[in-house]
Amino acid sequence: MKKENILVIVLVTIALAGLFWFFTARMGPNNPADTGGTEPVAAVQKPDVEATGNAMVENGNAGQNNRINWKDYTPGLAQAKTQDKNVFLYFYAQWCTYCTQLKKTTFVDEKVLAYLEKNFVSISVDTDQNQTLSQTWQVKGLPTMWFLTPDGSRISSLPGYVDGSQLLQILRYIHTKSYDNMSFQDFVKS
Repeated sequence: MKKENILVIVLVTIALAGLFWFFTARMGPNNPADTGGTEPVAAVQKPDVEATGNAMVENGNAGQNNRINWKDYTPGLAQAKTQDKNVFLYFYAQWCTYCTQLKKTTFVDEKVLAYLEKNFVSISVDTDQNQTLSQTWQVKGLPTMWFLTPDGSRISSLPGYVDGSQLLQILRYIHTKSYDNMSFQDFVKS
């Protein structure tokens, strides 16, 4: 192996280790309210949640209390079909750092909340509590988000963390059915 290749591998490994340390130090279970001193602790407290079946459901409407109105899997799919809404299917785990990051940033973005509430049925699945469903959806890493048609057919999946503006663009792309006639890159350009 060339010296340059070894150097690149070492630098990439150091960078990844640094990122891992940074995010686990800031978002780890021992430090859930640490936001780098930019927000008061009250702004990032955990919302009241009620565990129901296989999903974590946050009570209330998104527009009223800055939370996604999560549904359980089977009732959520039935509601989507009845209301003719696309499905936003979110796989997470309590220990997942990027899931926590999504919850603290992307899932409290007012535009994302409003768009989800109006155009989607949001379903969340805890992969530790429902491993069978996770395997059915071929969840390999967390977080994983799937977008479905109202009848439950798969449109596409999105692994990993995205910020609010990125997710909002993806939600618009899915809701407008732009995936039928253009790539996501073309959608973003238009």
